[in-house]
Amino acid sequence: MEKIGSGLLNRDLIRAIKERWQRGDVGLLYVQLRDGCGASAIEALRQWESEQERLFWKQRLDSEAFYWYHGKPKEDLTEKVLKAAIQSMAAPLKKNIVRMGTALTAPSISGRSSQAMIYRTILEALNSAWNAEWNGEAAAARDVAAVVQIGSEAKERVYSNDGQLYAIGQLAAPFPCFSSKARVSEVAYMFDSNSKIQGAIIADAGRPVGLLMKEKLHQLLAGQFGLPLYWNRAVEKIMDEQPLIVDADMPVEQVSQLAMARDFSQLYDVVIITKEEQLIGAATIRSILECMTAMRTEAARTANPLTGLPGNEGIQSELQRRIRAKEAFAVIYADLDYFKWFNDYFGFSQGDDLIRYLANVLREEIALRGTANDFIGHIGGDDFIMVTKRDYAEQLCRQMIAKFDGGIKQFYGGAEVTSVEDRHGNLVKREGVTLSLSLMIAEQDAELTPDLISRTSAKLKKRAKAQIGSVYVMETIAESHHGEGRV
Repeated sequence: MEKIGSGLLNRDLIRAIKERWQRGDVGLLYVQLRDGCGASAIEALRQWESEQERLFWKQRLDSEAFYWYHGKPKEDLTEKVLKAAIQSMAAPLKKNIVRMGTALTAPSISGRSSQAMIYRTILEALNSAWNAEWNGEAAAARDVAAVVQIGSEAKERVYSNDGQLYAIGQLAAPFPCFSSKARVSEVAYMFDSNSKIQGAIIADAGRPVGLLMKEKLHQLLAGQFGLPLYWNRAVEKIMDEQPLIVDADMPVEQVSQLAMARDFSQLYDVVIITKEEQLIGAATIRSILECMTAMRTEAARTANPLTGLPGNEGIQSELQRRIRAKEAFAVIYADLDYFKWFNDYFGFSQGDDLIRYLANVLREEIALRGTANDFIGHIGGDDFIMVTKRDYAEQLCRQMIAKFDGGIKQFYGGAEVTSVEDRHGNLVKREGVTLSLSLMIAEQDAELTPDLISRTSAKLKKRAKAQIGSVYVMETIAESHHGEGRV
């Protein structure tokens, strides 16, 4: 067995993890033991540690312990190694284990620092421990499977969207949790012994039912009859019964809007996060605002300067996200016909105005008929992309064409256009700039890549441009047809 290091988030640990990332992913096992578990339990733990072949780092902090493992691709996968470690620990320590959690980590593909990735892995292992039920007496196989499975799902939450924080579940952090029947005195003792903790979640059977913030509790107990009135009562009598509870998949921006819309007295309460109605953690207002700032900074860095819409980096990230979700969606590519003629005839400044006009048409139609999850990107020049639900994609195409055709003549300065030049300098009879839309429907579970989407849309674009006027051309996996866009 290789030499095992010690310490938590120091340089040696970071270097050790980075070295093993070159050979595959890395896993973390978090264990919380009962306070005062006794010398025999500690000796059993030490014996167990000495038998772990894939363990390369450990750190014990009072009753908590962190164990880092690595696997071998196509041989001993890290997830399998973690499961074996939990099973081997269950027998000698089953009566002393309070909770266990796991998480998997790999190097960031978006440039995030190694320290940040490791720190988030620790948080995910803690979330896994709080979210998984552990039957210490029986140490049942279902508990082992649950702990590992929750840790594996956490990895997907961390690295979705190419490592960017879009879903609120990725901000979920461990938070103190009490049952609704716990006494107020228990919560008060917890607050007094942990000055940095500002609130407690009240949950029954893993489902959050309320929230109690430290400030509110202190206000109640500080009154003349506060202590005798509340001290020995159940916490459900004084908790906030209507805290902000959101699903882990909800976009951070939407959660931010909900949080800021609360009453002033609740403005800085934490946001409770669930997955399938089960508690996975909470996010502070500070963490949400910091995430929003980081997202907007990144969006501004990669946005097209002319329209402010996401550029190619954001477009690729969105397509990857949709493909991973394995859900049906629609991709609409939009570009202008005879835009070169317009630029040459009316000037680049007017050309920029026309591009901004098209961007506004897309934005306005999405605002009227789309949802908050729809996406608009600016590929460059007069090329745009929209990702939306398949259910109303054709209607969007028709409405965008109608709106574009209804406003394009204002850009001609009162001149009547009867002919234009094509890209080869040939004069053709046309009434000016038109809009071509390529609509591709991706069915559920379709085998897709961004490159396939691009090639399919390029084929549709060629067909659309071969027709006269503003049109959309549509293709699904099994069939293709086109619809005339003029109204």
